[in-house]
Amino acid sequence: MKVDFRIIARGADSGYRTASQLVINNPEEWASVWQQHASNIIPPPPVPRVDFTDNQVAAIFMGEKRTGGYSVEILSVETKSSEQDDLTSLVITVAYHQPQPKDIVPEVITHPYQIITIPQLAANRVMFRQA
Repeated sequence: MKVDFRIIARGADSGYRTASQLVINNPEEWASVWQQHASNIIPPPPVPRVDFTDNQVAAIFMGEKRTGGYSVEILSVETKSSEQDDLTSLVITVAYHQPQPKDIVPEVITHPYQIITIPQLAANRVMFRQA
């Protein structure tokens, strides 16, 4: 079943330097991740408000890239049930884009990312799948 999501932020210059796929379920962890993400912005923007009683945050950080032309995009979020083992999974499909050899790209270090909110769902696990 498809799940609606809302984009909080997407771009190529995150202060979160490590390649990561995160699911955040509480305001303390969210504030910590956001502060690291926004650490390269002066003054840093406030932490976006998320109601964790009804929502959770998913974040994809690509880590350091040596040029422009890289991006990450969350294409879909869906739930999948398995009757065999009585598990429900939340599946987040992610596309990673990179420049082609002949593309002209800026010679600048980038840190592509996308951060979304999704409803809190009764899922036994979260899986990130590459498109």
